[in-house]
Amino acid sequence: MHQARDTSTLQTVLTVSELTAQIREVLEEVFERVAVVGEISNAKVYPSGHWYFSLKDKDATIPCVCFKNANQGIKFALEDGLMVVARGKLSVYPPRGAYQLIVTALEPVGVGDWQLAFEQLRRKLEGEGLLAPSRKRAIPLLPRRIGVVTSLAGAALRDILSALRRRNRNVQVVISPAKVQGEGSPEEIAQAIKNLEELGGLDVVLVARGGGSIEDLWSFNTEIVARAVASCRIPTISGVGHETDVTICDLVADLRAPTPTAAAELVARGRADLLEQWTNLNRRLTGRIDLLLAEARRTLERLDPAVALMRYRERLRHYRSKVEHYQEQLYRIVTTFVGRCEHRWRQGHSQLLALGPLNVLRRGFSVLRKSDGSVVRNASEVAAGDELEALLYRGRLRVRVEQVAGDWYQPGEEEDA
Repeated sequence: MHQARDTSTLQTVLTVSELTAQIREVLEEVFERVAVVGEISNAKVYPSGHWYFSLKDKDATIPCVCFKNANQGIKFALEDGLMVVARGKLSVYPPRGAYQLIVTALEPVGVGDWQLAFEQLRRKLEGEGLLAPSRKRAIPLLPRRIGVVTSLAGAALRDILSALRRRNRNVQVVISPAKVQGEGSPEEIAQAIKNLEELGGLDVVLVARGGGSIEDLWSFNTEIVARAVASCRIPTISGVGHETDVTICDLVADLRAPTPTAAAELVARGRADLLEQWTNLNRRLTGRIDLLLAEARRTLERLDPAVALMRYRERLRHYRSKVEHYQEQLYRIVTTFVGRCEHRWRQGHSQLLALGPLNVLRRGFSVLRKSDGSVVRNASEVAAGDELEALLYRGRLRVRVEQVAGDWYQPGEEEDA
């Protein structure tokens, strides 16, 4: 049977520091290069410039540190809730005996680090009201002295000077040179703006740079440049990059120009605009004067007795013509009506003559009347011996009834009513 040995006397006893150092050595050797994705929480930026935060998912959390020399190259700011990929090595922090990830690079998930940095700064400045339209100042209409912040070696300066000479040679230009890209350029741009402020006597400041990549234009997306432009006491125009490029400098400036040349043209347009406005106003004034003169001429004509008499004579001639027209219409109407009435009278007269008693008597008939004047219509109304009066077409007769007989008409003929 095998007998167990007591190995306690053979085991090396380590101090806490020694054990921690060995663990650290193993961790750093095995996890020398790792990439971890997670959500940032408990983010803190210390005065020393070091970043401390945690990366977490739903089941675990790991503490992280990103020292100043490493985070200098990270464009975006540390924010809780950001999903990032952290690259670095695993190590141990001896005072606490806890492992941590020493981060050398951070990459946002789902968006580029340049774009994320841009949006972070934009939101920050917007929250402070520096992007509000209400704080934008008007650019002077006729600036006499213009300050320009740009590189002496860049094409932007040549384009600006060429545009100013072409549009308005009376403008004085003061150049405050600065690096427009690379290390130290944001500080130089901000200082160049302050130098123009201290110089005084300027009406407007142009901050300009030619086109380039987002990295080339990044100096104009920095907070130091944005605050220098926003705090400038002189109205500012930003003309950075090409038309499609938008920088933080563009957003905080009083006016954004799509290019450096356009920025210069916006400044120098005052003289051309005034000429155009003067032409338009002159045209409008001339037209208004012509209208007033025409109205005054019409008023004078109304006040002239001869003109008034002619006007009323024309009106009387017009009304007389209308009266004559109505007279002709009335005459035609009356003539037509009288003709119709005469025709109807003649028709009635003819009918009366045809139906009258004289026309009947003319045909040989007579009318018998009693002594009381009543007309005899039936033989039964008289008796033998009665004296009657016979009315003829010409004259009258007195007759005596000798005999009364019956009906003389044949049966079937129309009876008396």
